Amino acid sequence: MKKKLFYSALILLALTIISCDESFDPYGEFEEEYVLNCIVRADTNYQTALLSKSYLSGNFDPYGNTDDKSVQNALVRLWSGNDNVVVLKDTIVERSPDDKYKSPYRIYYAKDFRPEPGLPLEIEAVLPNGKVLSSTTTVPQPIKFSEALSDTLIPPQKGDYIQVVWNSDQTRPVFVLRMGIYYFQHEGGSRKRYIYEVPQNYVEYEGKHVPNYPKPITQSRYSYDMSVIDKAMELISDGEPDKSKFEILSCILEVISLDENLSVYYNTTANANNRFSVKLDEMDYSNIKGGFGVFGAYNRNYYVLRFTHDYIRSFGYIPGLKE
Repeated sequence: MKKKLFYSALILLALTIISCDESFDPYGEFEEEYVLNCIVRADTNYQTALLSKSYLSGNFDPYGNTDDKSVQNALVRLWSGNDNVVVLKDTIVERSPDDKYKSPYRIYYAKDFRPEPGLPLEIEAVLPNGKVLSSTTTVPQPIKFSEALSDTLIPPQKGDYIQVVWNSDQTRPVFVLRMGIYYFQHEGGSRKRYIYEVPQNYVEYEGKHVPNYPKPITQSRYSYDMSVIDKAMELISDGEPDKSKFEILSCILEVISLDENLSVYYNTTANANNRFSVKLDEMDYSNIKGGFGVFGAYNRNYYVLRFTHDYIRSFGYIPGLKE
């Protein structure tokens, strides 16, 4: 009995000391860290980068902070190979009125830099305090579509689905897909061009067809069921009884090939999930030397599929291209 009372007294004393210690900090010692994020596109001359720093929130709500932590006046450079180098300029962009941050959005940008596929790509950010953040990657080569194994017409000559196949020189590739139907809509003597994005499938919910778009894939092929394309063609003119206002052009599949850094980032953050597990904490990924963040590059590729005129007319639409 005396031992129990003794141990109880010790526990009570320990709790009393902890509760009276005003120096107790649930956050621990704060260390300021810097974050560099930059995704370089091989299909444009315009590139952007973001620089920010970590902060300690005044409460347990990290979203309670309303001060922008962007880093200003840094020297940010991009290299493609050994000769092509550019200094990114520091500028501000106005935020939307409902943004929690009230100060302008700060970015670094370059208008005349397009990396060369297959060559090393490097970024370096020298902060005003002298700290250096850097990273390297290689821009993926354009993929090569296989016309022998891919369909070229919608609907296909055989089967009830269309398939597109390509080749890539990457060892662990990840591809992001987007298929769009390009068309004109005539109204009041003028016409406007639109793109209707085709999902992987539709899910019926409360009487509506909700699109479910493709997730990034690792295979070098993809197929679309013709029933999905049929439904997409119908929904283009949803609510408009005069179908002759719609002039259908073509269907274009975008295949975005990610570099090794972005592929690893996707495999680290996305592929860790499965339907049999519950994710309690987001996995951290960074390839920035001297700080945190993601530096990567991607290349955008296009594959064109043509609609037959009979197929276009079956919906009441007008063919916009020669067959």
